[in-house]
Amino acid sequence: MKKKTPPGSADLIVSSDPASTKYVNDLVEQGKSARAGADGALPPGATHEIVGETEIGVPILRRRRFG
Repeated sequence: MKKKTPPGSADLIVSSDPASTKYVNDLVEQGKSARAGADGALPPGATHEIVGETEIGVPILRRRRFG
C-alpha cells in the first residue's frame, strides 16, 4: 500500500519530471535521505526524510537539515 502525501506538502520534493526523479534518486543512493527512526531522528549524514512515495515508487522527500 502506497503512502499518501502528508500534510504540509509545500515543503516536499515530489518528482514530476526526469530531472527531479534523478535528483531524488541521487539523494537516496548517496545516503542523504532516509526514513526517520522511531524517535524521529535521521541517521547521521541524512539531510532529507523519506515521507512517502509517488505512484511509480519514487520517494517523496522533506528537507530536514542542511548538510
